[in-house]
Amino acid sequence: MIEAAVPGANIKLTSAATGETRTTTSGEAGEYAISSIPPGLYQLEVQRTGFKGHNERMELMVNENRRVDVTLTVSGPEVLYSVDSTFEAPLKKDTASLGAVIENRQITGLPLDGRNFYELSLIVPGAVPPAQGSAGSTRGDFAFSVNGAREDANNFLLDGVFNVDPKLNTFGVRPSVDAIREFEMLTSTYDASFGRNPGAQVNVILNSGSNEFHGSLFEFHRNAALDARNFFAPASEPKPKYIRNQFGGSLGGPIKSNRTFFFADYEGTRSREGITRITNVPTAEERAGNFSNSLFGVPTNPFTGQPFDNGVIPDFFINPVGRAIAALYPLPNRNVPFQNFVSSPILRDDNDSFDARVDHKLDDSGSTLTFRYSFGERDLFEPFTGAAFSLVPGFGDTVNRRSQNAMAAVSLVLTPNLVNESRVAFSRVAASVHQEASVLNADVGLPTISPRERDLGLSFITVTGFSPLGDEGNNPQNSVTNVYQFLNNASYVRGNHLIKFGADLRFSQQNAFRDVESRGRLQFSPFGQITGNALGDLLLGFPFLTSVARVDNPQQIRTESYNFFINDSYRVTPRFTLVAGLRYEYNSPPVDAEDRANVYDVATRSLVPVGTNGVPRSGFDADRNNFAPRLGFAWTIGEDQKTVIRGGYGIYYDQSPLAPAEALYFNSPFFDNNIFFSLPGLPLTLNDPFPSFFPFPLPDSALAIQRDLRTGYMQHWNFNIERQLGSKTVLEVA
Repeated sequence: MIEAAVPGANIKLTSAATGETRTTTSGEAGEYAISSIPPGLYQLEVQRTGFKGHNERMELMVNENRRVDVTLTVSGPEVLYSVDSTFEAPLKKDTASLGAVIENRQITGLPLDGRNFYELSLIVPGAVPPAQGSAGSTRGDFAFSVNGAREDANNFLLDGVFNVDPKLNTFGVRPSVDAIREFEMLTSTYDASFGRNPGAQVNVILNSGSNEFHGSLFEFHRNAALDARNFFAPASEPKPKYIRNQFGGSLGGPIKSNRTFFFADYEGTRSREGITRITNVPTAEERAGNFSNSLFGVPTNPFTGQPFDNGVIPDFFINPVGRAIAALYPLPNRNVPFQNFVSSPILRDDNDSFDARVDHKLDDSGSTLTFRYSFGERDLFEPFTGAAFSLVPGFGDTVNRRSQNAMAAVSLVLTPNLVNESRVAFSRVAASVHQEASVLNADVGLPTISPRERDLGLSFITVTGFSPLGDEGNNPQNSVTNVYQFLNNASYVRGNHLIKFGADLRFSQQNAFRDVESRGRLQFSPFGQITGNALGDLLLGFPFLTSVARVDNPQQIRTESYNFFINDSYRVTPRFTLVAGLRYEYNSPPVDAEDRANVYDVATRSLVPVGTNGVPRSGFDADRNNFAPRLGFAWTIGEDQKTVIRGGYGIYYDQSPLAPAEALYFNSPFFDNNIFFSLPGLPLTLNDPFPSFFPFPLPDSALAIQRDLRTGYMQHWNFNIERQLGSKTVLEVA
């Protein structure tokens, strides 16, 4: 048998869903390439006069480099040879990156608690759950880390555009499971077209319409009617509530056959769940000042140095403010030492999301125009804000989050060898947390510090041995982040080279406030050496420490990101592909739009207004040296060509979240947090817990930023072997 290359073969790729076609011809060495193909089912046809035709059905995944080697045998043109490789697991013969594609049948078929498809990221090698209580995983959100990178080092894309909440670098919009075609998660040595973050690159592709109408309706209902009672819930109380409903649907189809298509979906969630917590509260006797049976001992009379007679604090000793605070505790409902109170207040969590997409074919060459809008909203009430905060009801918070992501994209097939994709996108995430404020400082006789209504509530109060009281000191907070993005990527095929190059420009804004410690904090401790009993100190009105902040620091953060790349995938031989690329990233240091911020200058040991006296507007100098080279190879070995050896190396920079930029706003005079304590002859009391007069000046709040702060980066390298075992199984060792 004689084998030779077949130049001049006509190659046509047709979308089974929309009828869209792309064509090219094979080169002198029989090589061909069709770039920038959306994921989906396709029909590949190869024709050459004097040879049998080849017809192959296949499924292309997102960002997949699929090599399809076609063998033509001499015969008449009327003979057609057909192959169906739709369900084959192909070897990755032309890429050095590690990762995986989570296909639609996995997304819809695998069990998902709460239908959060991002949880499927954990089935990808190298991905692990986050540290317990991490910033990205609180309040039922999902986060993960890849190959040792931080959880905020991941980059989330939706249809190829930015889908991130820049405040903490978590995902922005979370589409419904019914809206997702598939998503790819790259974990190591991905090429130069990906960047910004050195962790995982998570690229989610939404469904689009086709020439046929397809839709779905669903309702999932879960309740606790047949569940066992929570072991810790009191038998005298109703069983903690649990009801969750998830409902919605999707619809896609043609607006004009073979030309214009639409897709839309909606999902809603309504959840009510009793959250059970156990803590310790004062008994009725202790609240009244009777410590004769207290597990914490009898308080000492600070005026005599002796325990109170019979373990009872005389009524005239009790401070009315301390009495009012102690009365906020519920009475015990369990007879368990140090765990005498349990409650199960109801958490409320309402979510709504929808997507709408239109795809239009511009011409017969394969050029397309796409518009998409995605929306998500969450209304959450959590009765407990965390393990370190109040564990009795009445001091929860309300969390509101609205995320939006819009995109317009045009893909132009300029020649069979040159395809250009341009996208403009807008992303907005608005999030707020407000304290429950069921009790106000004025209700118990404590002073109200902040004049703003949003800051009302109760100071955070800790009494050693008992549950804290009061609203969390980090709230209220609110942020609205806007990201405007323009991307242009081009793919050019020349001989054995597939060259990709492009630019990604982003302009980010964060308008926010975070009124930290605006209601103040009070601490009662037996180590204060007042009565030797924290609750006794409270009743007498002598706090160990107090603190309060004067807050006037609205945030107007602005930053820009300019990213450029070029990448060449060069097939040196039919079995050896070399991938080389270079990326450059410039992330401007975040600044305040009006320079209304101070920063501590280490050189002068003083607070300096940003943008003056040689201090940059951001507090640190820009890092303009972020060049990121990439190099990798893929080598197919063996006569059967079922084994691939791959390896790669690259440098990957990390555009940090915007939260660290808030350091600009927590300096005096815009933010000033003072700590107060008792002095000899000048005790701190509940009658004036945040004194305006203090015998000596308290230091100003001051934060400094390293002047030559560099952009964080990681170096990736990997070496791996992939072997095909049958048509549907691939084994990979890396």
